[in-house]
Amino acid sequence: MHGTTIEEPAEMHDLKHPRPRFISFLLCRCPRCGKDKVFPNSILNMGKFAETQYECKQCKLNYEPEPGFFFGAMYWSYAIIVGIIITLSVVFNLLNLFDYAIAAIPIAIVILLPIIFRYSRMLMLYVVYPAMYSEQYHKKA
Repeated sequence: MHGTTIEEPAEMHDLKHPRPRFISFLLCRCPRCGKDKVFPNSILNMGKFAETQYECKQCKLNYEPEPGFFFGAMYWSYAIIVGIIITLSVVFNLLNLFDYAIAAIPIAIVILLPIIFRYSRMLMLYVVYPAMYSEQYHKKA
């Protein structure tokens, strides 16, 4: 047993990420292969920033394994927004500018909504998908 290594299945060798998984997450790339973009449009395109690809063009991972899969992203969004509110409240309080927080925090959240939306979906793909849909996630295209 000593000195043995655990090998990945042969079909997983071609699904190696071209960069660290965390960087693939930040770049909004496929959680399985890390090559294709999850979102086809720029985050600055306010009319289309929410559009999500149907599947990865490289490894054919279906980004929505069941209807309503991304409804779970609302919980991630909520957690991220609560974190922003707490962090900004503490910062404004430490700077003795808490009176301004009432206007600044909602403005910051509105400005960050496209980012919050995208990373909530990315958390669903990187955390929930492999845990709940392991068979689909790990099968070869």
